[in-house]
Amino acid sequence: MTSKWVKSESVVTDDSTVSPKPGGPLRPRLEAVQKRIEAHVAKLDSLQSELRTKDDEAFRKLMASIRESNAQYSTVLSAELARARQVSRIVSTARVALEKIHARLSSVSDFGDLVIVLSPAMAVVKSVRSSLTPYVPEMEGELGIVSELLSGILVDAGQVGGYTINFETANEQAARLVEEAAASVEHRMKEEFPGIPDLPVVPKAA
Repeated sequence: MTSKWVKSESVVTDDSTVSPKPGGPLRPRLEAVQKRIEAHVAKLDSLQSELRTKDDEAFRKLMASIRESNAQYSTVLSAELARARQVSRIVSTARVALEKIHARLSSVSDFGDLVIVLSPAMAVVKSVRSSLTPYVPEMEGELGIVSELLSGILVDAGQVGGYTINFETANEQAARLVEEAAASVEHRMKEEFPGIPDLPVVPKAA
């Protein structure tokens, strides 16, 4: 009998836009999901670079307005820069979290590993999708597909291997992974991004 874990060329292609058929061998389905995650990481990496360029430009404008003592414009720019950096944190955290998931999926070697890794992976993808959607709407549908594919593989792997899925533990592991990604991003941003200066207090008119 053919193993549900081995690669079957009739089930999957090299095109990451084509989803493997549900219920087929697990290895090609897992590889297809990994390709999708790689594509999303690359997209977020590109977006991150764009956001950094915009951040540099906004920071230069802010410093210029402070030097020119344009208090009103400085206040507007400072608020915009703070909001932009919040978006950068969310995008960067999502990218790091997806990279961690990809690395874990790459280490899978059997059904037991697959169930252990996939359960928190699903929760991480849902968390990333929820945080990104307000700022990167097109990622909602794309990450939704990844979530559905992971869910299908998880169910089949659990049934074939006879494993029980502990979602409470998986959610705890997912939350810990996202927190670690967020802490890593926060540390990097503090090192790489110049701090937003405190604005001089504008005296109120009598």
